[in-house]
Amino acid sequence: MCEHPEWIPECIELNDYSGNWSDYLDQVYLCFCQSLVHSKAYFRDGYVGVRRIPETDGKGFGFWHCISEGKEEDERTPDLERCKRIKWIRAVIDNYDKPEVDYWTNRRGREICHLVWYKETYLVVIAERKNTSKGKKYYLLKTAYPTFGRRRIEKLRKERDVYHKKTDAAPEDGV
Repeated sequence: MCEHPEWIPECIELNDYSGNWSDYLDQVYLCFCQSLVHSKAYFRDGYVGVRRIPETDGKGFGFWHCISEGKEEDERTPDLERCKRIKWIRAVIDNYDKPEVDYWTNRRGREICHLVWYKETYLVVIAERKNTSKGKKYYLLKTAYPTFGRRRIEKLRKERDVYHKKTDAAPEDGV
């Protein structure tokens, strides 16, 4: 088992709920809401919002996107590896400046996205937004997931390294 700093929460395991998917899902959702909906996370110069609509089974879109995988939104399926790390999202956002965390930005379509990657094993993606009525910047949680697989890790490393080379910042800076 990999060692984690004290700021990384324990995983939530399905076995702790006797394999009962419904009870487990309710607990994962409760943790998500406690850490990101009922208590606002802040990143750099703004708060981090969570997309709620459209809801599925009374749970917001942002939640489903963070616990499921798949290319087509309507066909995404829950992923236990994502579910068990749901508490990591807030922890990684709160600690983006730690040495264990890499940080960079990219452009995805018209959005500026901030990528926060914990030990090359867990990625949180948040997009910059601007409140048009108040003119203030905020961020929207897009997704979060464990980064398994050599290809995915290599692609993220390359993107991170190109960003840091362009900005003359060392990847291990965390800022």
